[in-house]
Amino acid sequence: MKKTFLISFCIWVMMINGQRFWPISKGERYFRRLERWYMLAKRGDWEKAGKLENKIKAEDIEYFKKNNKSEELKKRLNELTVMEQKDAEEWMETALIFYKLGKKEEVYQAISKAHEIDLIREDINKIYFTYRTSFLQPLRLP
Repeated sequence: MKKTFLISFCIWVMMINGQRFWPISKGERYFRRLERWYMLAKRGDWEKAGKLENKIKAEDIEYFKKNNKSEELKKRLNELTVMEQKDAEEWMETALIFYKLGKKEEVYQAISKAHEIDLIREDINKIYFTYRTSFLQPLRLP
């Protein structure tokens, strides 16, 4: 009796924990596939992420692609560059795009221009002084 109960309990525990590795429902499998796509895209591995796209609904990834894929970022950067009069918000968006593209000096220049335009905004001040400090004196590890 005890042996049967113990075996049944062990099988039950394995089934519960097994769902973590092999999800039963389609929704869980889809969600894991979507999480994997986001992870690959955040790392910049768009080639591997592209292989998963045919198994994911376009509306679930469209916004992320628009705001993070380098081709899309360059398009938006060109739109912002053409503008003659930019406000602080547009300069901060330009800085964010440069940051995502990995252009540190341009990030600092865009943040500086946003700071010059709007000296009062606390969020711009924090970003300006934090980035300025880290840009002028980079962290040196022993």
